[in-house]
Amino acid sequence: MNKISYHNHTYLCKHAIGEPMDYIKRAVELHYREFGMSDHGPLVPGWGLRMTMKQYREIYLPQIAKAKEKYQTQIQIFQGLELEYLEEYQEHYQKLLLDLDYLILGQHVCYYKNKIHDIYRFMNDETLESYKDLVIQGMESGFFKILAHPDVFMYKHPKWNQKTEEISRQIIESAINNHVILEINVNGIRQKPFLNDKNQITYIYPRLEFWSLVAEYPTALTMIGEDNHDPALIGDEACVIACNMARRLGLKPITKLLGD
Repeated sequence: MNKISYHNHTYLCKHAIGEPMDYIKRAVELHYREFGMSDHGPLVPGWGLRMTMKQYREIYLPQIAKAKEKYQTQIQIFQGLELEYLEEYQEHYQKLLLDLDYLILGQHVCYYKNKIHDIYRFMNDETLESYKDLVIQGMESGFFKILAHPDVFMYKHPKWNQKTEEISRQIIESAINNHVILEINVNGIRQKPFLNDKNQITYIYPRLEFWSLVAEYPTALTMIGEDNHDPALIGDEACVIACNMARRLGLKPITKLLGD
């Protein structure tokens, strides 16, 4: 199994537990080589389920620094954030990257009738197009190294069809063109699987149909993203399932990102 992990949260996002020290301690116990903290970062004022800018400066960064000081000889530790892409926040991303090693693009919103729309509410053709457009714009911006759960648009649009295949190919091809890594998200595997139209076991994400398309593109970069919200989940059975899924499809997730 891969011994790198770059998608890990903390209690600051209000839907996870643990501090950076807790995650990194567990990663060291499991002999990980590279480990990145990437909690949900501050973006639009008033948005919930993420840290505030004050918490980012006064808690998040100092906590990572403390963990680095303790474990720097045992594991390579990197600091990042998971953020959505919105065009009006270009300067914000630039400023954050002065402190950070990387940003993950986790697009949980799109536009519906010209207003911000939570993709976990519902998805239709309009919101699918908006999700795809924002993801591609985000990758083209150059701010993001990794695209988290690129197939998360299937969460509220479980029917795989010509439309979902079309936008999937556009996302995959943009990731290749912009050297962005596509993340096979483990957290979706921790949810209940189901049978698709071909009677194959899959998940809302990682969606088998999406990753079968990725396998058609030999230059696509992929990685296993644990998306841990609890230190106890690091390296769990869902990670093994994700690795096995990638292997069956002929994908070769990266085993090194920012480390020496």
